[in-house]
Amino acid sequence: DRVRYALQYKVSREAIGAAIDEIFRARVRDPKRGIQLLMTTNLIDVVFPLEAQQQDGDEPLSIYAIQQNQVKSMAIYSIGLEILTRTQSLVTRIFIQKPELEWDISKRRLLWYAAFFKPVYGMMSSRNASRRGKRQESVFYQLLDALKRPKTDMQLIESILKGVDPLRKMIAEGIDVDIVQAALGSSEGRHLKWEELSDLRWKLYKTLKPIGTMWKESLLLALASFPNSIDNVNTYHELVCLVEDKLHLKEILDDKNKPRPLLNGTQIQEFIPGVGGRAFRHIIESMEEWQVKNICDDVDHISDFERSQLEGELIEYLGTAFAEYEESMRITATK
Repeated sequence: DRVRYALQYKVSREAIGAAIDEIFRARVRDPKRGIQLLMTTNLIDVVFPLEAQQQDGDEPLSIYAIQQNQVKSMAIYSIGLEILTRTQSLVTRIFIQKPELEWDISKRRLLWYAAFFKPVYGMMSSRNASRRGKRQESVFYQLLDALKRPKTDMQLIESILKGVDPLRKMIAEGIDVDIVQAALGSSEGRHLKWEELSDLRWKLYKTLKPIGTMWKESLLLALASFPNSIDNVNTYHELVCLVEDKLHLKEILDDKNKPRPLLNGTQIQEFIPGVGGRAFRHIIESMEEWQVKNICDDVDHISDFERSQLEGELIEYLGTAFAEYEESMRITATK
């Protein structure tokens, strides 16, 4: 009771946040032990407060309501600990079985936060998650704020968590295992056509680009949530090799400014005069798809001749894709 009182009223939230960072720091071997200790000593709810703060003028909670909140909170902590444990286990097995993989150990701390906070993040409805004001009022954000985490940490932790469900869906439903094996060169007698490879590149890009630099951490957390029957070590290894080595997406995922558009607005207006609004956005999206499929990611480091050729091919593609709209705009312009 004295320790609880001290943590609640004498120790600053900044100091508590720094201590949690020590539990989750990159080179700590077993961060789940720190969480287990907080649960065993009945300090977990003081360190990670999940109940909404009482405001002045609010009716005090009944003893029953307080007890129900405590039961609910302990269930959330337990689920978070289980997810953290599974994620740690997966990372350890990958490290042992696939030592050739490169690791950015500086991101490990954020992965542990995301794993333990996953059930708290899941309490946000999809509607609230898309509305800035409602997000800030959620238990997830209040918890991160209570730990006095830097804004950049909060954004990266949320990026990891946002990427989990799209990656789970892609692994379970949206990616053909035979195509992946063929792309990796592991399928005898099956060689992918260029169209199949470019379609695969676009599909993975669409899933991973919104996650950005934290896509591997999202992938680890997504795989850790699958049943043990899934060979998640090899799945992780294959997807990382596919993305980085075969599809050459590493650089484009690490740089939020890539791919830079090959055509600017003036050039687009030249071949489709007067285009704007939703149609213009569709053209920009189609241009991004064409560039990703054709590996035109780094347009700043090509010769003027190569750029001119690519621009010509892209304009031809867009002219075909938006032929009806282009014709309607020309007719309108002549009236």
